[in-house]
Amino acid sequence: MTKADAESFFHLLKCERIRWRTYVTHDAARQDVFDYIEMFYNSTR
Repeated sequence: MTKADAESFFHLLKCERIRWRTYVTHDAARQDVFDYIEMFYNSTR
């Protein structure tokens, strides 16, 4: 993975998932990011 790949991933993660949500706990945020990676990101890219 190059630096550009990582930057692209984190940009998509922020735009598609994190920016519009409020998490009650750190664990809730962690689970949501995990779900995004496993359910959406891995299957479409």
